Amino acid sequence: MAAKLKPLWKCPRCGERFVGRNMWHSCGRFSLRSLFARSDPKVAKLFRKFARMVRSCGPVHMIPQKSRVAFQVRVRFAGAIPHKSWLQVGFWFTHRYEDPRFYKIEKIPPHYYVYSMRIESEADLDAHLQRWLRRAYLVGQQKHLERGDL
Repeated sequence: MAAKLKPLWKCPRCGERFVGRNMWHSCGRFSLRSLFARSDPKVAKLFRKFARMVRSCGPVHMIPQKSRVAFQVRVRFAGAIPHKSWLQVGFWFTHRYEDPRFYKIEKIPPHYYVYSMRIESEADLDAHLQRWLRRAYLVGQQKHLERGDL
């Protein structure tokens, strides 16, 4: 049977929204400018294209943090970490997939997987990545809980 999704809890200090009450977070206020300050200009350009790809999936909330940027619908489903000359991007699925472009796959019990990719050029921001982001967006919406298909 499908789960009924509860309204998001809003932190009274910073205003961020979460699926559970009093979830740990830093209540920080960070900017993209400071996040990308130590990166080559091409990394910010790659991020802007990645962010457009994420937004093309539907409405999202972008959350700059101290060392990364997260994208959230109901839950966080994608993100990016700038490095000096490349961009690390990641997204969440509820099933394990194999692809040589994933340089790291982390299992988050009981049933989530976080996939990381290295983005070095605009060619890496392709249609295949866009399909993965659309799938991850459904995780961000928690559609798998609505359907009860975990």
